[in-house]
Amino acid sequence: MALLRTYRAGKSALCGLLAAVVASQLAVGPVQAQDIEPGPPGNGVVVTESGLVLPVLEIQDGGFRVTTPCRREGFVSSGAYLAGVDVVLDPGHGGSETGAVGSNGLSEKDLNLAVARMAATELRAHGYSVLLTRTTDVRMPVIVRSEIARAVDPYVFVSIHHNGGAVSRSSNPGTETYHQARNPDSARLAGILYERIREALSQYDITWRFTGLRGANAVVRQRDGKDLYGILQYTPGLTSVITEAAYLSNPAEARLLADPEVQETEALAIANGIIEYLTTDSPGSGYNGALVTSRRLRSGSPDGCVDPPLEAESSPQGAPRRQDATPGEEVPAIDSLASQGVLRHTECGPALFCPGGPMHRWVMAVWLVRILESDEPEPIQITRFADVDASKWWAPYVERLAALGITQGCDTSPARFCPHGYVRRDQMATFAVRAFQLEGGQADDYTDTVGNPHSTNIKVATTAGVVGECATDPLRYCPHQPVSRAEAAALLHRAANILPTDPPTSSAD
Repeated sequence: MALLRTYRAGKSALCGLLAAVVASQLAVGPVQAQDIEPGPPGNGVVVTESGLVLPVLEIQDGGFRVTTPCRREGFVSSGAYLAGVDVVLDPGHGGSETGAVGSNGLSEKDLNLAVARMAATELRAHGYSVLLTRTTDVRMPVIVRSEIARAVDPYVFVSIHHNGGAVSRSSNPGTETYHQARNPDSARLAGILYERIREALSQYDITWRFTGLRGANAVVRQRDGKDLYGILQYTPGLTSVITEAAYLSNPAEARLLADPEVQETEALAIANGIIEYLTTDSPGSGYNGALVTSRRLRSGSPDGCVDPPLEAESSPQGAPRRQDATPGEEVPAIDSLASQGVLRHTECGPALFCPGGPMHRWVMAVWLVRILESDEPEPIQITRFADVDASKWWAPYVERLAALGITQGCDTSPARFCPHGYVRRDQMATFAVRAFQLEGGQADDYTDTVGNPHSTNIKVATTAGVVGECATDPLRYCPHQPVSRAEAAALLHRAANILPTDPPTSSAD
């Protein structure tokens, strides 16, 4: 990273400083600072038709009272509302703040956005819901980016950047990541992202640039011990990380990063690193410890920021329709479930359903409980599952699904639900049989379900017309194949026509 700066242009001015890093104490001349205190978390976000991402202060009749990109108060009458997401990606810089600029004219703000979009696509393909803090070339102070993230309470918040200023040559990339000094989860994510990004870029044979900060770092202020960088300081309680994949100030790296295939390589590394963090106990590596500085930064200042129009004068009322419909029977099924409120807050992005994405187990819990019961479950303080965070909005649905006897989780000792795991086709049949109390079942003639612990329920669900084969000649069910979100919507829509007369009482999945 162009050390001790807050996502503004002028990274190259610090190249001399970086060469002098020899210890954990960094002392540089003071800069007049403006400390900004973050406000209370917003009530979700609304994404306007023009792509602005605005934290919601209050949902009102006829629209939303919001925080503008320049941190003023505004109002919009329409947009795609999101109450929560799994991942927030922050494409650094934007608008008048270009960030680093390569000798080939490639600006960091454009590169950050391109990589963030590709990473979002990959994450959504794996079933995760993703929000970008900006989708267009708009200036947005750091404080607003952090308030967007806090408004949707993601598992991870990753700010994507590219560097400037290094002069030392290397045969390997000078990748740097930055984490919150007092958050071990943030540190672990930073170590994983460092590994994945550096590994992905190492395949390219060029002369790289690096500094003593290559690796995973924390930087804190000497005067109060707080994280120096606003994106980390202003997101307490969130797992936040900054990535600096490579140095745009190096002409060879700038030429490389201009290649869309290389951008995709970096994006896949970021997405895979996030998935690894969410689904494994990988410790990461490359840790340099905490660095202390006396430098003061104008972190998150909206000074001189000019808001774009929040919406067109002729903007229609109501949120935009889903933009990624899928053909076949899934469309009416998805629309029907959406009209009933079943899909609320499980979108994969603004006005996105991601029909081909795999179905996560926590999403299945939400959909099933909403279909089976008219009332939302009560908030919970504790949960029976060791891997379910009781503070997450969907945790009561998982707990209720277990209370109904539809699941006992994915493992015991301790009891775990595997909320981010995918629902397989054999598990889907069992969920349907138990939830909707399907009975009967005849020989299904599937060649790949013999010995499967869900085989009886597969027969019952097949006889009921809820599930079917995945292939013929020979007839197969593909029991271990993940169920897509569209398939799950169609299946539940079919099964809902066979509603149970009494609460289900069965056992584990």
